[in-house]
Amino acid sequence: MADSPSSSHTAIELDAPSKSAIFHTTTQQRLPLRCNTVLHQSVPTFQAYLRTSSGHGSGFFNNLINRTITTRQKAEIQLQSLLSESEETLPAFARCTGDSFDNGNLLIEQVSKLLNTQPFIIERLVRILYSSTRNADERKTLSKLEAQKLTRVLNSTLEVRAFVFFMMLDEAGDDYVTNFGLTEFYEKYFEGLKTIDGSRLQEVIQVLLRKFHLDQKDQIDFEEFYSIVSKDPTLLECLSQFTVDPTWFMNLSKQPAKKSKFRQFFSNHCCKRESFQQQKNKLSIDYLKDNLARIVMLIIYLLINLGLLLFVAIYRGDIQNHHVLIVFARICGMLLNFNCAFVIVLMLKKTILLIRTNTVLRKLIPVDDHIDFHKVVGRAIAVLAIIHTIAHIANFARRDDHSWASYMFTTRPDVGWVGGFASLSGIILCIILAAIVICSMQWIRRGGHFEVFYWTHLLYLPFYVFLILHAQYFWKWIIGPLSFLLLEKCYSVLTSFSSKSGRTYIHSATIEQSNVISLTIHRPKNFTFQPGDYVSINLPRVALYEFHPFTISSAPEKEDSICVHIQAVGNWTKQVYQHFKEMSEEQARENQIEIYRADLYPQKSSANLQNLEQNEIEDERIESVPTESNTRSRKREPIFIKGPYSSCARYVFDCKHVVLIGGGIGVTPYASILSSLMAQFRASSIICKHCNRTNYLSTGLMGNHRLQKVDFIWVNRDYKNFEWFLNLLRQFEQEQENYLALNPNEKRFLDIHLYFTEIKHKENIGNVPLELVTKLWAEVAGQDIFTSLKSKTYIGRPQWDKVFDKLISGENASTANDVSIFFCGPSTMAKTIQHHCATFRFRFYEEKF
Repeated sequence: MADSPSSSHTAIELDAPSKSAIFHTTTQQRLPLRCNTVLHQSVPTFQAYLRTSSGHGSGFFNNLINRTITTRQKAEIQLQSLLSESEETLPAFARCTGDSFDNGNLLIEQVSKLLNTQPFIIERLVRILYSSTRNADERKTLSKLEAQKLTRVLNSTLEVRAFVFFMMLDEAGDDYVTNFGLTEFYEKYFEGLKTIDGSRLQEVIQVLLRKFHLDQKDQIDFEEFYSIVSKDPTLLECLSQFTVDPTWFMNLSKQPAKKSKFRQFFSNHCCKRESFQQQKNKLSIDYLKDNLARIVMLIIYLLINLGLLLFVAIYRGDIQNHHVLIVFARICGMLLNFNCAFVIVLMLKKTILLIRTNTVLRKLIPVDDHIDFHKVVGRAIAVLAIIHTIAHIANFARRDDHSWASYMFTTRPDVGWVGGFASLSGIILCIILAAIVICSMQWIRRGGHFEVFYWTHLLYLPFYVFLILHAQYFWKWIIGPLSFLLLEKCYSVLTSFSSKSGRTYIHSATIEQSNVISLTIHRPKNFTFQPGDYVSINLPRVALYEFHPFTISSAPEKEDSICVHIQAVGNWTKQVYQHFKEMSEEQARENQIEIYRADLYPQKSSANLQNLEQNEIEDERIESVPTESNTRSRKREPIFIKGPYSSCARYVFDCKHVVLIGGGIGVTPYASILSSLMAQFRASSIICKHCNRTNYLSTGLMGNHRLQKVDFIWVNRDYKNFEWFLNLLRQFEQEQENYLALNPNEKRFLDIHLYFTEIKHKENIGNVPLELVTKLWAEVAGQDIFTSLKSKTYIGRPQWDKVFDKLISGENASTANDVSIFFCGPSTMAKTIQHHCATFRFRFYEEKF
């Protein structure tokens, strides 16, 4: 009777870990699994033991199941039970999956996007779970019930998920994972990710094959597969992520509707008001202490403006009884006198450098906010100029001694202190100011048109000339700041054209990955700088008069050259990139410059650069001897340097625990800092003459400054963008390992955290194959699969609350007062990090670029 095809239903009670009390199976039904034959044959075997009218044999039944049923059979039974459930019996989280379906079906491409998973993985899952329904190979959609059951299956027991993963690797459908099947799956998987090249991919696959014993045999069944997984903590951890968020379907119903510009502006305004209220509620004594210098400077600025306003209002209104329009015009005129002079003070770069080098002054003066303060004062000037202009225009309209047009466009009314030129000069000043303000907008400055911003900002010279002619007493306000500015400009021009400090040439150019070019520049004799400083450079063969600022990415200890990295995002930077990329070998020889293609041959370019650095000193010695060939060498690729100019990165060596965070190309100032630390590390090492062992001086790296700990965090979209910097990180890691091996009681000085954001990090079915590979590769090779560093490369964006919490928790953690966060990168990322720094009470420094 057990073998009769007419038997109806059987209730099988499994043990507790299965998480399903009763599984109903039907021998008449063809099971929608590729492995249904095995299950179909196994079920009738149990029916003879299950036909009992009482429950007294349940303990015997459970023991019998544990003795006789295989892991595969148990997983098949559980899986079939899940697929056989009706919609009414599904758990609440699975039933809610269908609420987001508008027309009852969802495209497989939509499912893959919602789950951040490659489409072929979803296609394989559909073919595995629903092979008995419509033609699985041609299916393009999932029904509401199928999506619900997919969610249910991928949130079930580990045995079921392991079985589904096994069948996903079993492309042939013969109940075995083969050497060829596993290789084919991962080749297709990484082809979609585009993260690992062909040569490395074969090495990775070999590691996987060895892990699953497929290097010794052609195939393995599920029993062996599950045995390997269950005994390996790494594989178990990875397989536990083979799931989906029960609310993944919610993203389908949360697609934001397009808003009009007005509604978007209103929404942003409301958000800003809410954010302001939140910040207002968080205002505390701690906040006042952390921002005391900023608050004091802002109060002083406001009090000066208020004092000038009251003085003019009382003098012009009460004493001289002028018309209200004249009073408004005079108030704005006086405030413009002060602000137009003060805005220059905020951009005196050499003065700012002197303040930064003095520990006391930089605590009293918030010099790191000089650019933001410059923008605030600039906006104030624009508003005051508008009110000042409107007041005068209205005042001219009420006068009857001359026509309004005569007042505005002629000198006949004799308005002003230089031949009645006030009105005409005012019109010219409005035009110049409008050009400066509009071209300073972020969408122009950061939108690839930096040269527009640069040239329009140079209009400050005619602006101040006409302002002196326009306002009778403005020269008294401007004479001091303008004198300092002109002195700085003259000094900058003289040094930039001096061969000892600014006029030099380019040794080599390296075309890096992702439209980045690095220029190795001969370092002038008297050029000195500190880690994190930046320079303005001019390439006359690209643009004769344009200077553009870039951070120095090499260390000050490197005496023969300096290096800058340029990302081709604007017109000028793209011209620089193309200039060297398209330079022929003949032109390169003629200009005595080496062009390396790290984008095509990264390892070869790295080796060539090292050889170049070793030969630079010898080249300088040869060039110091005047010969005919050296006369021809004057045709080198010229470059002019202004600077160096300081940034907040100069404070790094005065802090105890530093966290350097770089976003994309914003890592360049920290490249200089880490290069400098590396040079100091090596300088503190000595080699014993007797045993050739390397030792480190006790007064070496740690004895030179207060800095005791560095955490380096680099967030980048593509891990290939790390290439130009990885060599330094590898050297630093190796040097640190050698140091710790000789000094086991010492703490780690540098910790590296790299984040690869092109792939979103979610514990779901799409990331399990990648997670499996990265962890196995780290176990076998002892290094990261992407960077070959010992430090792990994390997938996805950092969770800043967890990252920052680790800094102040643990055995060797720092206190919040000791941690200083230095950031250089996108402004949106800066706001997020600054918010978390306020929460954890960390000091935050941002370098604008």
